[in-house]
Amino acid sequence: MNVRYLTLEDYPQWDKFVTTSPQGYIWDFSWWVDMMTKGDFKICALYDSDNLIVAGIVLPFFSTKRITSVNLTQSQGLLFEDFSLRNNMRLQKQLTNQKEYTKEIFDFIEKDFVSFDVNFHYMYDYWLPLFWRGYQQTTKYTYVIDYDNYVLEEEFKRFSKGHKWALNKVEKKSDLKVFETEDIEEYLRESHKTYERQGTKRPYTDEEIRKIHEEVSKRGMGKMLKIQDPEGRIHAIAYYLYTEKEVYYWLGASDAELRDSGGHTYLTWYAIKYFSDKVRFFNFGGSMIEYVERNFRNFSATPRQYFNISKISRGDKIRNILHAYLKI
Repeated sequence: MNVRYLTLEDYPQWDKFVTTSPQGYIWDFSWWVDMMTKGDFKICALYDSDNLIVAGIVLPFFSTKRITSVNLTQSQGLLFEDFSLRNNMRLQKQLTNQKEYTKEIFDFIEKDFVSFDVNFHYMYDYWLPLFWRGYQQTTKYTYVIDYDNYVLEEEFKRFSKGHKWALNKVEKKSDLKVFETEDIEEYLRESHKTYERQGTKRPYTDEEIRKIHEEVSKRGMGKMLKIQDPEGRIHAIAYYLYTEKEVYYWLGASDAELRDSGGHTYLTWYAIKYFSDKVRFFNFGGSMIEYVERNFRNFSATPRQYFNISKISRGDKIRNILHAYLKI
């Protein structure tokens, strides 16, 4: 086994590994983390004797020595090879490998940071090797549809009564229509209105979204859908990121004054149907907010745990305590 930080020349191999790892997603591609950290990152990879990557991790904001997930990104964390490709490898052996891979990587990288605070992908479900190293975890939730076990007509019957009523109303009694759009300015306008009504600050700027949209569009990994009425009023708009494996409900905005139309609910159902023959998983994005979680749950999706894993230095703990104390 050989563990090292990757160079620019290694990135194509890394990006290929991301596409095959069960824990890999857009957030782990070299181009994504480069864009989101303005080049301040490292990628650490573990190689086997055949010079193939078997595990690795993206380390955002490496120069600060405080590794943390980037904005607008659900998860990063450890990625492992797809053990199912290893001749029916026993679960016991898979876990042993994960433990050994984790040790090799963290033995190598821990000297280079003072704190670590990263959300791991929901497919990462064995965090004991990091617990034994003194890390802590907080459980979060997303909702996921596995299309291999999801028959659209049958699952529709399991939706909440409210969702079924709203969807039938739009389908049978409404003149609302769903359209694809590539105009990022449409999303930004609706987003501004949504956050203004909520009285909250947006966690991103227009320029950030424009830049991400440009890069995602170049790679064919984004889809925007909107639902509007004959007067051209947009009732809801959503931005989805997707790979061959998974689609992720990334950004969304809706008009609160038009919410009773059912357009927002119908747009999500449209997206679920649209991607059903294109990817394996539909990831709702997750939320710890009760009313948002309820909306996802009512689409007959499966709750999936994912972990925020952290380790903070003694100095940072003291600073956090003092910061909290001074704000009181």
